[in-house]
Amino acid sequence: MEYVYAVYREKSFSAAARKLFISQPALSAAVKKVEKELGMPLFDRSALPIQLTTAGKAYIKAVQQILTIQKNLKGYMGDLANLQSGNLSLGGTNFFASCMLPFMIKAFSKNCPKIQLRITESDSADLYARLLTDEIDLIVDSGLYNVNFYESIPLMEDHILLAVPINNRQNRNHHAARLTQKDIIAGTVNDENIPAVALADFAGEDFLLLGRGNDMYRRSLGLCRNSGFSPKVRLYLNQLMTAYHMARQGLGITFLTDSLVRKSMLSDALVYYKIKDPATTRKIFIAYRKNVYQTSAMQEFVRLSRNLYNK
Repeated sequence: MEYVYAVYREKSFSAAARKLFISQPALSAAVKKVEKELGMPLFDRSALPIQLTTAGKAYIKAVQQILTIQKNLKGYMGDLANLQSGNLSLGGTNFFASCMLPFMIKAFSKNCPKIQLRITESDSADLYARLLTDEIDLIVDSGLYNVNFYESIPLMEDHILLAVPINNRQNRNHHAARLTQKDIIAGTVNDENIPAVALADFAGEDFLLLGRGNDMYRRSLGLCRNSGFSPKVRLYLNQLMTAYHMARQGLGITFLTDSLVRKSMLSDALVYYKIKDPATTRKIFIAYRKNVYQTSAMQEFVRLSRNLYNK
C-alpha cells in the first residue's frame, strides 16, 4: 500500500523508489504483485507522467481513507497521553514560515515540549494538497481555498502597501503620504491623517511581482486592474522577501505587507504608501482539512497562536 501510494504521489517509479530508499526494480515488482492480486493494473505506464487507471483511482481513494483512520487513531492515542507525546505537522509559504511560524512554534513548544513538530515550507497549492492527504495537520495562509475540503480559523489581518525605492521620481509627488519602515513599526500606517495614494499614479513604473500561483500575484494584479491599468512587470519572483530585497536595490516597485515590513531588517532604502482600495486588507488564518479529527495538539497550537496575534 505504501509503495503504490508513493508512486501515485511522485508520479514516477524512479522518484518513488528514491523516496522509499529501495531499488526501482524492487518497487516495480511490489506494485506488479498488488496488481496481479487485484487482477487489473493500477497505473497507466504509457502516460507521462504516469497516471492512475480507473482501478488505481479506487485503490488510492481507499488508501487515503485508511491513512486518515490511522492518523486519527494516532491522534486519539496522543490525546489520551494529555499532550505528553504525539506529533504535529505544520506548513506555510516562505513568508509565513519565516515571519510568523517561529513565534507560534516558540509559544507552543513552551507549553507542549513533548510534542514532536515537523515543518513543511512550500507554495500554497502544494500545502493544500498535503493537507488533503493528511501529510500536514495545519497551515498558515492568506489565500483562497476550496470550502468543500478545508476550514479555517482567523488569526489576524495585515495590509498591502506599495513599496517604492527612495530615489524613485514619483516620491516627489506624494510627500504627504510617504511612510518609512519606522512609521510602520510604530503603527502610523493606521493613522487616518496619513493619506493613501492613487495606484494609477505609478502605472508607468517597473513592477516586481510574485509569480502565478502565489496569493500576492492574484492580489497585485487585482489592485492594478481596479486602478485601471496593467502593470509593466520587470521581474516575476517566488517569494515576498525576495521582492523586498530586489526593491531595496532600486530594481522596481512592489507590493509588500505591513507584517513583512515590520519584521524586516531596518532600512531607509524604501518608502511605503497606503493604497486606495479595500482589497489591500488581507486575512491571515490557520487552515485544516474538513472533517478531520482535531487532536489536542492541533487545538492547543490554534489557541496559543490566536492569543499571540490577537493581543
